[in-house]
Amino acid sequence: MRSRWIPVVAFAALIGCFAIDLATPQTLVVAILFDVPIVIVALAGSRRLTTGMVVLALIADIVAGYANGVAEGRRWEAIGIGDRFLAALSIVLVGYLSVAIQEQGQRAGRAAAQQQRARREAELAAAVDRIRSTLSFELVVRAILKEAPRVLRSITAEWMSDRGTGEFLSLRSGGEIVVHSDSASAEATSLVRRVLDSGQAEVFSEDDAFGRLVAGLVSARAAVAIPFLDAGRTFGVVLLGFDERPNDDVTLGLARAYGRAGSAALAQAELFGELARRNETLAERGAVIRDLIYALSHDLRTPLAALEMTLVQAKDGAYGELPARYREILDASILATSDLQELAETLLHVARFESGEHSGVREPVDVRDLVVEIASEFEALAQARGVALGWSANGVAVTNGDRGDLRRAIRNLVSNALTNTPSGGHVNVDVGVQDAAVQLTVSDDGYGVPAEVRGALFQRFQSASTAGGTGLGLYLVRRVAEDAGGRVGYRADEPSGSIFTLTLPRAASSA
Repeated sequence: MRSRWIPVVAFAALIGCFAIDLATPQTLVVAILFDVPIVIVALAGSRRLTTGMVVLALIADIVAGYANGVAEGRRWEAIGIGDRFLAALSIVLVGYLSVAIQEQGQRAGRAAAQQQRARREAELAAAVDRIRSTLSFELVVRAILKEAPRVLRSITAEWMSDRGTGEFLSLRSGGEIVVHSDSASAEATSLVRRVLDSGQAEVFSEDDAFGRLVAGLVSARAAVAIPFLDAGRTFGVVLLGFDERPNDDVTLGLARAYGRAGSAALAQAELFGELARRNETLAERGAVIRDLIYALSHDLRTPLAALEMTLVQAKDGAYGELPARYREILDASILATSDLQELAETLLHVARFESGEHSGVREPVDVRDLVVEIASEFEALAQARGVALGWSANGVAVTNGDRGDLRRAIRNLVSNALTNTPSGGHVNVDVGVQDAAVQLTVSDDGYGVPAEVRGALFQRFQSASTAGGTGLGLYLVRRVAEDAGGRVGYRADEPSGSIFTLTLPRAASSA
């Protein structure tokens, strides 16, 4: 029996019981029958209707008792009055029990509904986790299509998009996703536009012509369309088919929540895809630039070396005697050529590290020998600049690595110190052994490093020199140190000057 007919039937039963009660003598009380309409109306589950029927039954009981006494010469029997009173108590008791049962049933229903909602929300959370487990846009779409029937209890599911691909996906009963490449129907296109424009999940059924068309798209009697869009971007619509119209708020609420979560996952996947494409483009450009630098640096070394040799030979008189002024020009040209060779070598090493190449050479290297060589090499330059260059070594300072790379790193540190120390200053190179490490310290009392650049001192194109520079020397020192399993550090030497520390693993054989 439909709930809207229950009050009508209960009221008809009340009229019938009242008529029967009027037709019987007052000693034969049938007012107990008034409990019947109360029980009937209680089936509607409405406390208000039940209370109203109890009041009507009590009035009917009183009116019928009075009418019976009038019909018998206005004589009211004590037994009849007592029975009327007992019938009234019965009516009140049945009404109270009916209301109590209704409330208990409603509480049980609410508890069951809450449990069901909690269970379905847990299923929604698990489905969202599975959807967000990938960053591929296509895989996210497929996951949304697969998880939707589980969360929303639909029998079919279909993905429709307005992104101009001309394709849509459908989920078969066995869980297989089928890709359709044929053109979408006018009904499907209209549906997608309508749902995306509204931005809300909608329910369609056979109650109207358009609803029948929409439900027919998924071969069902009713359908729910869920839009997927985020911040002005539209992705598509999932159309779910049902055997009957879903009329509970839980289903529609879950559909909206599912749409929001799926939209966020699609937006994230699209963003990561865009970033990946951009990074790929940037990586390709960076690789081309790196290869060009590598090739140019490599190819420049030979002509620069030949040019330097020619200039030295010319200075030595291989091509005839030269005036003194020409010798000064040749000295400047030889120095410039040497600087260009140094720059080419630096760029070559930077390109090698940036491309991910690492030196495979691992041989014992005595850091003290390197310091002696480099100090001898820079001795003339230090004297010319008026800087005192000193060095000291304690212990067996042997590490494993590429001798050429380590020599270049130490040379860069010493050259940097000499460049940033004015005439009359001091540069000291100290080599020592601390625990299982070889520690080389280059200190000076020069200009120091400005505080604002210290945090990025060993990054690319960050120069510590007050006179400028390529900004690659200290970066190369860091990469060489890391490649050898060590590190490089800096601290200011108050009141002025700098202290650079190169720490390298000590060779096991020398420990």
